[in-house]
Amino acid sequence: MRCPNAYHATMSFFRDASVTGSFAELIGYLRTPRQHRWLLALLACAPPLTIVALFNLDILEVTKPGPPEVTYIESWSSDRSVEEIIASNIERQKIKDEQEARGREAYKALGRATGMDVDRIEREANEARAKRATEAAAAATPGASATAPAGASK
Repeated sequence: MRCPNAYHATMSFFRDASVTGSFAELIGYLRTPRQHRWLLALLACAPPLTIVALFNLDILEVTKPGPPEVTYIESWSSDRSVEEIIASNIERQKIKDEQEARGREAYKALGRATGMDVDRIEREANEARAKRATEAAAAATPGASATAPAGASK
């Protein structure tokens, strides 16, 4: 007695299938003379062959190594003056600050897009920074360490 389980039903289906019988039937079908059989066979093979060829081209393109990465190391002349060093540091700091500002704006835009109240979050972060700064200033003054509460420092 067979079980009505779906697993057993599919297993009996595959058990009844014969690979050799299927190939024999395919060959018999292809040998039957039809008017457009070769054209239809070529048209049936074209899409899978195109897909395989495109995958092959994609693999060949992806596996090509890229150009070597060149890392430039800055070198400065040893006779630079202190003013030149300070000026270049200020210029670099401006560039860094601009990049950080663009990053903050991008995160704010992402927060607004996801429904967050970025203005409130920024206000709370500024208040926390100011509180830490005043605690650090109070801890830095002489004699304030005895009156500072425990855990006030970073």
